[in-house]
Amino acid sequence: MGDAGGRGGAALTVTRRPDTRQAPPSAARALFVAPAAARFGGWRGPALATVAVVAGTALQLWRQPGAGALDTVWAEDGTVFLSDAVRQGPLTALTTSYAGYYHAVPRLLGGIAALVPADAAAAVLAVEAALAVALLALLVYVASAAHLASSLSRLLVSATVLVVPVGQGEVLNSIANFHWYGLYALFWVLIWTPRTRAGRVVAVVVTVLVAASDILCVVFVPLVLWRASRPAHGPRRDRHGVVLAGALALGLAVHFAGLLAGSSGRHLSPDPVRAVVGYLLRAVPAPLVGERWLGGEVDARWLVLAAVAWLAVGAVVLLAFARLTGPAWPLAIAAALHGAALYVLPVFLSGTAAPRYAVAPALLVVTTLVALLQPAGDTRARRVPLYALAVVLAVVAAVNVRVGNPRADGPSWREELTRARATCAPGATAVVPVAPRDETPPWLARIPCGHLT
Repeated sequence: MGDAGGRGGAALTVTRRPDTRQAPPSAARALFVAPAAARFGGWRGPALATVAVVAGTALQLWRQPGAGALDTVWAEDGTVFLSDAVRQGPLTALTTSYAGYYHAVPRLLGGIAALVPADAAAAVLAVEAALAVALLALLVYVASAAHLASSLSRLLVSATVLVVPVGQGEVLNSIANFHWYGLYALFWVLIWTPRTRAGRVVAVVVTVLVAASDILCVVFVPLVLWRASRPAHGPRRDRHGVVLAGALALGLAVHFAGLLAGSSGRHLSPDPVRAVVGYLLRAVPAPLVGERWLGGEVDARWLVLAAVAWLAVGAVVLLAFARLTGPAWPLAIAAALHGAALYVLPVFLSGTAAPRYAVAPALLVVTTLVALLQPAGDTRARRVPLYALAVVLAVVAAVNVRVGNPRADGPSWREELTRARATCAPGATAVVPVAPRDETPPWLARIPCGHLT
C-alpha cells in the first residue's frame, strides 16, 4: 500500500484559498461613507433639481391657507427681521442678537426683503422662506445617497421636509423658523462625504449658516468631533471632517461671543420632565399621526394615538432586530440620538414645549424608521415594510398639508400698509400689524414712513 501521502509515495499538498472576507466596516466608516457616482449626468441632474426646487417652493406657499403666504407676514419676520433691516440697515441688523442668540440666515433674508418696495416685502419674505426649505430638502436628497440606496428611501427623508405635519401654525413660510429645518439638514450635511469640490463647499457654507442661526447646533459637536478625529484612509484624518468641525465652531462662536460679551441673553426655566414627556408624546408620534389628528391639547385621544405610534415604532425595531430588514444601524442610532437631543435640550432649558420644537426631531424620527426598514434583499417582499411606512407618511402628509393656523386670519399686509400710509408723516415711523392677530403684546412691524412711500 502507498503511504498516507497518496499513491506512489507522493506527498499530499493542501492549498488554502486566501481569505477574501473583509471585516465589517466600523460605525464611523458606515456613517461617513462616500456616495456612489451621480445617477444623472449632463443636464438631466440640474434640470430635475430645478424642477424639484420650484415645485417644493410652490407647495410650501400653497400649504398656507386663508389670507395666504404672499400677503401676510409672520410675527418675528416683520416685527424683528424686516423692521430691524429697514431701520438699522441689513448689515447692522445682521450683528443684532434676538431671543438670546444670533440669526444669520433670517437676518440675511430680512435684509433682502428690506431692499424691495414695502408692498412686495410680504411676498419676498414668504418666497425666501419657502425656497430655503425646498433647497434644504434637495440637499437632504443628495446627501442621503451614500446611506440610502433606493430613491424611495431618499424621497421619504427629503420630501417629508416639505410636508412635515407638525408646527404648521408657526413654521410655514417663515424666515424666523428656518433654523428648525436647518437643524435637520445639518445632520445630513455632517455625515455627508461629497465627491466634488462644489459639494464640499456647499456643505461648509450650510454648516456655517445654520450654526450661526441657532445655538442648538451645539448638539452636533460630538458628531463632528468624532468625524474630524477618525482616520479616513489609513492614518490620515478626514480633512473634510476637520473643515466641517471648524465651520461648526465658527458658527457657534458667534453665539457664545455674544453671551460672554453680554450682548445677548435669554431667561432659562429648566424643566426636565416636560422635555422628556414632550419628546415621547409629541416629537415621536407627530410624523406618524400629524397635528390634525393629535389635536391641540394632550387628552385621551392624543394618548391613544401616541401609543399607536409607539407600537408602530416598536414593530419597526423588532423587524430590524429579527433581521427581516437590512437596517442601517449607524444611521438609525445617530438620527435617533440627535432627534432626542434636539427636542429635549430646548424644552429642558426654556420649560416650554412649543410645537415648532418638534420639527427637526420629527424629521429625524422619519430618518430613523427609514434606516431601520432598509430592505434585506432585492425581492419585492423585502420592501413591503418600507412601502408600508411610505403609505403611512403619505396619508399623514395629505391630511396635514393645509391646516388652519393663526396666519390664515391675516391681517393683509397690503391693507395694513394702505392704512399706515394714510396716517404717515415725514420722519415718522409707521406701525404695521402682522400675524398672528389679537396677541398680547401685539406683533407690529415698525417701518419708517419714508420706506413706505
